[in-house]
Amino acid sequence: MSKSLNHHLDNLLIDAVKMLAIYQDDLLKEWGLMLQSLKNTNKKSVAVFEFISDFLVSFLRSVNDQPFDIYRMLDEIQDQWFAQFQRRPEPEALIFHLNLLENAAHKVLKSRITYSSKLHPSVHYLFSKMSEVMLFHSEKDNYSIWKDAVILFNEWIIRSQNFRESIENICFGFGYFLPFKRCALFKFTNQESIGIGLFGHHFNNDEVQAIAEKITNIPVLSESLVKLKSQGHEMKNFQPIYISSAENDLPERYVKKFDLGSLIIVPIYVPEEGKIIGGVILDQGQGIHFTVDTSLFPALMKFGQSSGELLTKFIKADIKKQDLLTDDSISLSPREIEIIKLLADGASTAEAALKLYLSEFTVRDYISNIMKRLNAQNRTEVAVKAIRLGIID
Repeated sequence: MSKSLNHHLDNLLIDAVKMLAIYQDDLLKEWGLMLQSLKNTNKKSVAVFEFISDFLVSFLRSVNDQPFDIYRMLDEIQDQWFAQFQRRPEPEALIFHLNLLENAAHKVLKSRITYSSKLHPSVHYLFSKMSEVMLFHSEKDNYSIWKDAVILFNEWIIRSQNFRESIENICFGFGYFLPFKRCALFKFTNQESIGIGLFGHHFNNDEVQAIAEKITNIPVLSESLVKLKSQGHEMKNFQPIYISSAENDLPERYVKKFDLGSLIIVPIYVPEEGKIIGGVILDQGQGIHFTVDTSLFPALMKFGQSSGELLTKFIKADIKKQDLLTDDSISLSPREIEIIKLLADGASTAEAALKLYLSEFTVRDYISNIMKRLNAQNRTEVAVKAIRLGIID
């Protein structure tokens, strides 16, 4: 059975390589745009991206010319790296750039193949194996410690049966399997312009869930969400953000309310879709300042990816039934949902009426009814509750 399983997993890797080889020209173009963006921002680790993308392009071009051994490819990328750099790649830089390369691969496949989502596991497996062979020489390698944390975290959150359980398990897992005490989980909405508080572990949960903040009010986060841009090509920054002193980078009301000292913001992202869907804030307790240990970053990035994939599963499902905030079933008409979406986008009553070809009086009646149904005090609270309930994204 072990040989059969090994053979099957090998075939998954081979299928991924063959599929990427078919669209190698599109990949080359996408990776080229990313590389130029990295160079334009003087990214220190650009050599990592350049090496891996060049290696993959070279290997993919040879796939159709001759039979290939997937493990020969993995051995070659390790050998060539050490021959060129004589050192192990930094884990956080390697994971970051492999994420960018993988995101581009999914983007290309989605544009070409209608069933591309079915290819996600094999493509992800391929990039995971590349990360593994470039970072690990033996099971005794010190770098393997963060792999254990990732395994424990994944085993913990996978037990989640619904959206509520998933956000609770994610927050607990970040604090329990990593050296942090407090964790708050946020969902980004309206094209990453607003952060909505979902859950707080060792924070006041009601206060976390009351947060609906424009990302532009937090420059360090806003700049990092879309940090690398070039000629209309956009890349996300999946790396954690360390803030040594919250009072310098976060709104004063949050610093005082939660007694924030130092903290780390971890993006929650989905490689298959190439987007960030939320973030986690971590610290070591009220008013505590701490220095960052970058050896944590690989684990944080993997935790963020696992969290994103889990949350997306429930977000895509009918999470209205998860009734995150209320036990009552809330059913809204398509017109009411349209109005809520416009409110979430910041539209006024007049603007909503104009877009929906309704009178302002009719829109006001709709809004009043929606507020009653959602037990909301104002329009902002309508949007926040609708997002948390999964009525709108």
